[in-house]
Amino acid sequence: MMEEDSRFPNRKKKSWDEPILPDRIPDEAWEELTNESEEAEPLPVSGYRIIGSASGSPGGKPVEADLSASTGASGEAPAQGLIDVSAGAEGQAPGAAPPVLPPASQDARPGRNRKLAESASRVYLVLGVVFVLLLGGLIAVTFLFFGIPSGRYDLGPLTSSVTGLQGHLFIQWDKKLEYRLTIKPGDPDQQAGFALAVFNPRRPLLIAIHLKDSAGFELCSKEIALKSDAGNGAAPAGAGADSPAGKTDAGMDTFQNQIGPDGQIAAITSQGTLPCSVEAYEKAANWNFSTNFPSLAEQAEWLSRQKDIEAAAKGPSPAEAAARKRIAAKAAARLLPFSLEGDDAIVDFDISRGVIQTRGRKTFLVDKATAAGADPRWQDYPVSIHYRCDRSSSCMLRDAGVGVLRASLGR
Repeated sequence: MMEEDSRFPNRKKKSWDEPILPDRIPDEAWEELTNESEEAEPLPVSGYRIIGSASGSPGGKPVEADLSASTGASGEAPAQGLIDVSAGAEGQAPGAAPPVLPPASQDARPGRNRKLAESASRVYLVLGVVFVLLLGGLIAVTFLFFGIPSGRYDLGPLTSSVTGLQGHLFIQWDKKLEYRLTIKPGDPDQQAGFALAVFNPRRPLLIAIHLKDSAGFELCSKEIALKSDAGNGAAPAGAGADSPAGKTDAGMDTFQNQIGPDGQIAAITSQGTLPCSVEAYEKAANWNFSTNFPSLAEQAEWLSRQKDIEAAAKGPSPAEAAARKRIAAKAAARLLPFSLEGDDAIVDFDISRGVIQTRGRKTFLVDKATAAGADPRWQDYPVSIHYRCDRSSSCMLRDAGVGVLRASLGR
């Protein structure tokens, strides 16, 4: 037992010597300790012996191998890999080589490789299934979002050599086939005639769209009307988009006027839907249009008439006014029942105003009630007439195919 320490009542005296730490060891003792040769520590070796039977053992039965751990008196095991055959075994012939067993790790390797191969096969199978599912989903999404045609298609411009019109058609699918059509003159020199025909058409005008496939077969079509009012008087070619709306069929698409920088009608546009199916839209490759728009020759004639009307509205020049006075004086001197008689042709008949313009630059005024009930053939220009006016400027206009129209000579 340890004795109590007088310095510390609760402590016992040490019954053992305190170890000397390296920093307290003298240098001479430390050198002696460090100079001692160190013996290599033997590595651990297997302590198993393999005892087997020779092939010529009695009875032909092998003696079971006795795998037992044994150590020598010194506690050291025999070297690993060496087989002790000096002791022999019961029934084993002296000097016979015992069977050598493979290491346990080698026996387990084929099974492990087989398990790894099976695991890899399962991984590849799962990856294949996942890939097929992803591919199927991608195809389904693609069909859902892109199976229905969409986007805008520019079918390009077309020009008619008869009317001089150039059309440009765009189409797109958005639950139904939508279109946007622009019509304008194909040549800038035809701008004035085009603007006059659009602003003051002599008849209701239509333009029909024809959608065709790559072989030229028609898929669907639609007619679009120009706003028109045959009763309106002629207006200058530079009239703007405030022209009065015409009478068109209910629900029919109509064109809207587009004004150019010079104030003239530069183009007409329309947009709406075409009565075409999805299949027709997918097959659409080209298009054309048909129209009863005035030909280039008619546009030139209408433009010439318009210029004559504008000149007459401005009044004659001083020389023309003097000549007319001389003719009127001679006619009055004759004291005939009719002071004026001759042949002429009507080139414009404004029914709303009751004003008739002739090729000979004469102006006849018709009562509005009479004008409203006049035969429409009086507007089938030019209308050849024979006129007779008395000294009070009351006139009769006669056409062989239409009849007689009473009017007064304008001054």
